[in-house]
Amino acid sequence: MIGRKSIFIHAGLVATSAVLALAVWTRDKQAKPMVQGDVTVWSGRPADVERIVYETKKKRLELTAKKDDLGRYFVGTVEKDKPAPKPAPDAGAPDAAPPEKSVTGILSITPAEKLIEQLAPLKSVRSVGQVGADREAEFGLNEPEGTLTVKIRDAERKLVIGGATPGGGDRYAREPASGDVFILKADVFRYVDTPDTSLLERELHEWKDTEVVSAKITAGSKSRKIVRSGPETKRFWADEGAKDTADETIGNWMSKIDRMRPTEYVQVAPEPRETVARIDYTGSGGALGHIEIIRGPAGDSGKPTYFVTTERTRLPGKVPGSAGEQVEQDLAGVLP
Repeated sequence: MIGRKSIFIHAGLVATSAVLALAVWTRDKQAKPMVQGDVTVWSGRPADVERIVYETKKKRLELTAKKDDLGRYFVGTVEKDKPAPKPAPDAGAPDAAPPEKSVTGILSITPAEKLIEQLAPLKSVRSVGQVGADREAEFGLNEPEGTLTVKIRDAERKLVIGGATPGGGDRYAREPASGDVFILKADVFRYVDTPDTSLLERELHEWKDTEVVSAKITAGSKSRKIVRSGPETKRFWADEGAKDTADETIGNWMSKIDRMRPTEYVQVAPEPRETVARIDYTGSGGALGHIEIIRGPAGDSGKPTYFVTTERTRLPGKVPGSAGEQVEQDLAGVLP
């Protein structure tokens, strides 16, 4: 009896092993295992990226590379569907009209540099391989998030963006040229998915505040020279004629200038426009740069719009109206 039991147990183990082996073999036939590590999706150099386009059903980003004496920068637009207006009471169902579009101008330098470094060459976290139509839903490819197109020199590279990976911000993406599916790094998707925040340039100057030793404020026919004084840990602004005495009026006003950050960019500030003030900054080695505050026409609120231009941004950047209004109102105390 003991020998017969041993035979049955051994036979059972063999059968179980055969079933498991068959399951593994069948699974391997259905999908390739993921390959771990940096996998090259396409090659290229950041300097050769000429245009980036990302399109979804409700949004379109387009960025084009430009170059001048200061270096490379990217300009473009973000086009979005505006929210549909709420129907009036008892107005019935609204007409199925195409949604209105909002267009925001983008200028990007540092964020764009970080993005193109990841796009050329494009590396993925993993390669999934080929995915059949019956499994596309697992990767969000049956209803893709959008399409990313990158022009590198004369070649256009494309990715179809799918769903998020389990428990992370990375994205599944298919390269139409090969049909292969990859896992796209979260940072790449974040840049193109929220460009009006992630790609918008907010730094107005290349240099740091600690490099400034003096500045000249000009408004119309009036001007004033101010200097940076005090110990390194507690720097303050002072009049050129009283370098050792902190001037709180100047300091507060310059702090408001420093806090100005664009929310969008335009090719040209709209008319009628007028220069409110200009500040030219100087460092120990000479001129550093400038900022110019421009008042534009009244916006939807009925109040003026304000823009800033600098040596770095090239284009007028629209700033919150309240920030521009405070700077203009306090100017009389700075240039009496």
